[in-house]
Amino acid sequence: MEMINLVAGVLLILFGLRFLRKGFARMMGGDLIDWLQGFTRTRPRAWVGGVASGVVMPSSTAAALLSVQMTRRGNVAWENVLAVLLGAQLGTTALIQVLSFDLQAFAGLFIALGAVLFLYVEAPRPRGVGQALLAFGFMLLGMGLLGDAARALGSDPAVVNLFAALGQLPLLFLIGAALLTLMMQSATASIALALALVASGQVDLTMLLLWVLGANIGLVLTVLVAGWNDRQGRRLGLAGLLVKGPLAVVLTAVLLHVPLTSLEMLPGTLPQQAAWGHTLFNLVACAAILFAAVLGRWVRILVPEPSMTEPSGPTSLDPLLLQNPVLALNAVLRETLKMFDQLHLIRERAMLALAEGQLPAGLKTEMDHRRWQILEVRDELVEFLDGIPDDALDTNDQILKETLDDFMRELPVIVRTLGTNLHEDVERLLQAHPDALAAARPVLSEAATRLSQQMNTVARMLMRERPELGRKILERKQENSSWLIHAKRTQIGLPYPVWEILDDFQQLNRRLSGVAYVYCRNEPEVEALDT
Repeated sequence: MEMINLVAGVLLILFGLRFLRKGFARMMGGDLIDWLQGFTRTRPRAWVGGVASGVVMPSSTAAALLSVQMTRRGNVAWENVLAVLLGAQLGTTALIQVLSFDLQAFAGLFIALGAVLFLYVEAPRPRGVGQALLAFGFMLLGMGLLGDAARALGSDPAVVNLFAALGQLPLLFLIGAALLTLMMQSATASIALALALVASGQVDLTMLLLWVLGANIGLVLTVLVAGWNDRQGRRLGLAGLLVKGPLAVVLTAVLLHVPLTSLEMLPGTLPQQAAWGHTLFNLVACAAILFAAVLGRWVRILVPEPSMTEPSGPTSLDPLLLQNPVLALNAVLRETLKMFDQLHLIRERAMLALAEGQLPAGLKTEMDHRRWQILEVRDELVEFLDGIPDDALDTNDQILKETLDDFMRELPVIVRTLGTNLHEDVERLLQAHPDALAAARPVLSEAATRLSQQMNTVARMLMRERPELGRKILERKQENSSWLIHAKRTQIGLPYPVWEILDDFQQLNRRLSGVAYVYCRNEPEVEALDT
């Protein structure tokens, strides 16, 4: 039974943290990143904004993802973003300070007040307050369950022997805390678990502080893992590791050699002393802001800028955007429009080879690289779209989501046709029929221009510039299809590879235009345009 209570307590704390973060996001109106970016004009203001964001959003991983998102926008200095991140990690310690007090008896009060606001008030901000109170009540319930389980297990001889062995292997205790934090993806939850274990009577202050250091190392690793798919995320994660890793090593050595009586000078009870250790550690780490420029140079060496000729890598959409479905949908749209730029570039590279009469060295490798990058982004966007709830969108946004989802299903065929197939057909034409290039160029150029126009119209449709663009795409699809059929019939004497290239454009015309049927599905004219 104690083990069930232990697991239930941990899950309640993790759920409370997630619910608390969403409650504060609702209180902020879902615009935390814009509010936070307003603080980033100077480094001191960035640090203050980071501390404030850490207090209202007690998740260092979420703060790191927000920081990465600000670096992507390109108008915030990297040193200021680091100040936001370190400040946010300091701000998150405020929740541990509160949890270190014995407030479990008030869990019912927090839950009752929170439930009234969350269930019976429609205004978003009071409802967010209620959600935050509910979350805090759940966390207190979890702390209570953990404390009861720890007291029951504390009398077990096996548990006593286990903690006695860990006392002789302090580094193992620290490593275990780091791994647990990495697994839970929350230093706050990990330290809250350690505070609850105090009730067992087997954990002294030295072990608690080692756990705090291990949790902070695990937090740095969590941030590094969370941001690894993005270059700026890797830089921020490595910067945190360079700051907190050496500091944790030094303080571990001090803890193992300083008498326990010296450590007990920290104020409060044993849990409060551990909470102060957590806060002071992060406060000292904030001094690294003074050396942000040096850290910036180091991490740029470790994670260099990509070559100017190398296409950009896949995006990493911020999971926090899913808390606001409309913003999340707009983020998917933004990344989809970037993919259109890549598709245009692939088309232009193939047509440039036809214009020059030869394939540039490395063109196939470059086009394959771009194709796989587009597919990686596509997989990420499909997963992100699946996380956007339909019931949180209005009718127009639901149609846009379905249209984007349909485009993602068509994209593998589009990119294979525009990349691999078109390259192979152009290569055959250049190698086997160079004498036919002059006659073939006008018709192939016209086909490519028509494709480019249709791609631009589809992009404008997705941006919802004008409601009639969907029908315009379907009309143009019919027109392009008729033109391609006529071109193949009238261009007598052109070699077979030219026909294959025109077939590629016909395939692209069908696939690219198909998304308009989803967008215009409620319009009666669509049936008549379907060929």
